[in-house]
Formats: sequence, C-alpha cells, structure tokens
Amino acid sequence: MRPNREYGYVRPPSAEQLQRYAARHRISLTDEEAAELVPIAAETVAGFDVIDELPEPQGEPIRFTNRDPGRPPLPGEDPYNAFIRFCRVTGADSGPLAGLTAAVKDCIAIAGMPLTNGSRMLPTITPTEDATVVERILAAGATIIGKTNMEDMAMGIGEGSVYGPARNPINPRFNTGGSSSGSGAAVAAGMADFALGADEGGSVRIPAAWCGLVGMKATHGLVPSYGLSYMDHTIDHIGPLTATVELNAKVLEVIAGADWRDPQWVRADPQADSYASTLDQGVQGMTFLVIEEALEPIGATPDVLEAFEAGCDALRRAGATIERVSIPLWSSAWAIENALLTFAGRAMADSYGAGYGHKGRISVPVTEVIAAQQRTTNKDLAILSKINLMLAEHMREEYLGVHYGKAQNLRIELTKQVQLALGDGRVLLTPTIPTVAGELTDRRLTMTEMLPRLAGSAVFNTCPLDLTGHPALTVPCGTGDHGLPVGFQLIGAPFDEGTLYRAAAEVERAGLWSLPAGAAVAPPSAV
Repeated sequence: MRPNREYGYVRPPSAEQLQRYAARHRISLTDEEAAELVPIAAETVAGFDVIDELPEPQGEPIRFTNRDPGRPPLPGEDPYNAFIRFCRVTGADSGPLAGLTAAVKDCIAIAGMPLTNGSRMLPTITPTEDATVVERILAAGATIIGKTNMEDMAMGIGEGSVYGPARNPINPRFNTGGSSSGSGAAVAAGMADFALGADEGGSVRIPAAWCGLVGMKATHGLVPSYGLSYMDHTIDHIGPLTATVELNAKVLEVIAGADWRDPQWVRADPQADSYASTLDQGVQGMTFLVIEEALEPIGATPDVLEAFEAGCDALRRAGATIERVSIPLWSSAWAIENALLTFAGRAMADSYGAGYGHKGRISVPVTEVIAAQQRTTNKDLAILSKINLMLAEHMREEYLGVHYGKAQNLRIELTKQVQLALGDGRVLLTPTIPTVAGELTDRRLTMTEMLPRLAGSAVFNTCPLDLTGHPALTVPCGTGDHGLPVGFQLIGAPFDEGTLYRAAAEVERAGLWSLPAGAAVAPPSAV
C-alpha cells in the first residue's frame, strides 16, 4: 500500500529545477512553461515511487562464507608491491582448482572486501556480491589470498596506481605492465598460483608478457564480467594469468560460460570447453599468419623480433606453416579504441559505473557508492579519466559527437579484416608487445610527466583484439634486452580458445623462456 503522503520517496522537480535541467540540454523554458510542466513531471515521477515500493530482486547468495577480510601488506611483506590487500577466502574442499591459491585484481568484486580500483576515490566500495568469476574459482576449490595492485582506475600500463607501481619479479627495476600489474607480479613472484585480471586494451596480456607468464583474453562474452568495475561492456574482458599453459587452460575452463547476470551481449549463451584436452594435439599441418603491421611498423625492437622469430621457428619445427598477412587497420586500432573509450567513459560516469544498453544485473549498492565518489572526490579521478571526460564534452560540443559513430564503424571494419585473415582454421601471430618492459622511475611523477607513459606502443598489438572480441593468448617466447621476457601472441577465431592453447603448448615445449639465474622472487610464505 502506498504511504499516506502527498509525494512518495522521490520528490518531483520544482519549476526552477526544470529550467536548470533543461538548460543543460540547450532547452529554454520560460517561467510560465516550467510552471505548467511541474504537475506533468510529478505524475511521471510517481512511476519511480512504484520502483521504490517493489522489493529489490536478489543476486546469487554467497556460497563460501569462510572469509578473512585481511589487511594491507606490512612493510617488507610484499617486496614487489603486488597486493593492495591480503585476505583469505576459502573455496570448496575439492574441484579442478583445489589446493591452488588465487589473487584477484582489485577491480573485481569479492563480497565483504574493499574494492579500490587502484584509486584514492572515497568512499571505498565494499561489494555485497561476488563477481561471477570469483564464485566460480571458489566453487572449483581455489583459495583467494589477496586483491592485487593495479593502475589507477585501470587507465594505464602499470605505473599509475596510487599505491605505487608493482615491480617486476624478473628484475625489480622494471615495470610489470598493466593495468593488471599486481596480478602479473603476484604470479611471477610465486605468491599466488594464478591470478585474475581485466583486459580492455591488453591489461591481462601486457603484464603476462612482461612478467614471463601466460595470459588469456578469451572471446568477448565467454567469461562473464559481472562484478567487474566496467570500462565499456563491449570491450571488458576478464582473464587468467598463470605460469603455464596447462594451468591457464584449466582456469579458463572454470570461469568460462554464460551467466544470467552478465552485462556483455553475445548472440547465444557461450559454453566452456575442455581447453586442456587440446594441449597434446600438436600443430602439424596448421597454418599461422604473421600480421605484417604488427612488427616494424608499430616499433617492434630487434630483440623482440628475434625472440618472436624463435617462437615461429618452434611452430615450424612442429610441422606448421607460417605465412604473412596484411590487416590494414591494425596500426590504427589504438586511435579507434581511444575514441570509443572517450565517449564510453562519459556514459559510464553518467550511469555511475553501470553502463547503458545492456540487460545485465546492476549492483545498486555499488552504483550508489560511485555516485557518492563523483560528488565528493572527483578531483582524485585517474589522470586519463579526467582527460577523457573533458574531451568527450569537447567532441560533443564542437564536433557533434560524430567521431564516436565513425570509430564504431571502423571497429566493425577491423573486425571483418581480422576475421577474413583468420579464414578457416588459421591462427594469427604477433609479438604481444613491441618492446620489453620499461624501467621504472625512482620518484613519483607529475601529471604531465606521467601522461606519455600511460599507454603508448605497449597496447598496439593487444588493443585490436579488445575491439574485435577475438580470443588472444600470450606465451613467453624468449629473452630480450636486460634479460626480460618477450611475449608471443596467438589470435584465433571466436570461441576457438582450444586451438590457441594447443599452439601455445608447442611454443612452451620449445623451452624458449626460463627465469634468468639469480632472478629474485618472493617465497609464497610471504602471503
């Protein structure tokens, strides 16, 4: 029954408020027009009272309640700055991941654990629901031991976290890459058996490649993104980082498959496969195509090209054929994605992190906290987030927003070009990143100093697949300058992750990468 009052919980706007709101959209209302609209607006607002009176539909119950919310690392306890928080969530007693420890990027929800997004924004989000991928690894027997460091608001490649940069366990003078920087460091240091990261421009594959790990960005929609701090629902991916191809395949088997809450849009419910079963099938008779634009044209360095060629040789020795192919839009992918994310960032801010145009579940408590953050600490937004919001307004104000439409059409064309190159059963090859990891600075940089370091060429070979949605896997293929690892990226047809694991296993068997003698790693007991 409705409460006995003139208005419900939602109060209608006054005439003055209507005039102010109208002006934001270049609509001019006279005092008389605004007064006439007040009762009409009040009638419409009554519909929102109905929403308030209906019970909130519940999400999935928390299955695993043995949870220690933990604490931030103590001095000396986390030598590579891999973690924002140590915690402990115990999963099932048995399952395919039983006995394994997992680290989770701090933009993926664990119920009851603070979620910072690598940012100083306040108030801090404390999710009331687990992300789908968290539910699944716990049900498979894994134990979560911490939330990992990450780039501020996931905007960058590893140096911009307000908690300071994660350090590369291969050589702590160097970057891990990002934005899943701590996830890469945690696994490379042996502090966790596997980690979950999020990939919107390469943020799983970049730290995996720079830390000598295996990283998978599966087909868009195969791994549910519910519980992620979204950047854009058409680009968001969650994926595993591991030390071996086999474990990566096993983790993907656990986290893949449709979920009713998922905001990602795919044409049919995706199904997980037995990816690890392909690992011994070899590559005899397979055809691989090296993307020409992914080599020298985007600045691949001689050491990276040499290691990449060693990976190609490993496939040739195993009976594969390797040819070249041109994808004309490849080198323009970052410009296309940057344009799309500029507009998407505004839409996400406008919807308090929920996004529009999808049918997925929305965590109302999370959107409420994000709304509060925007009202109290927007000055602490990530540098790139600030710039994107300003540029979105500029492009809408001065250029009518037409670049969003053109960028989306170019994205579709890039997708068609990649699909045409893949053809029937082929796999595309690139170096994962054109260079090895960069050296970290010994001081905190200013905003203008940091900006040129936040993206750059590191994403040139990874971001195209976030745009197209094709699966992409990185596996180490050798050593580059400074004794640092080089990643070998394999790209497949949609939902053909098994073929990528099969080929990656062949590169792994060639033994092209191992930790350099004397490389410092932290003992697992540090957790």
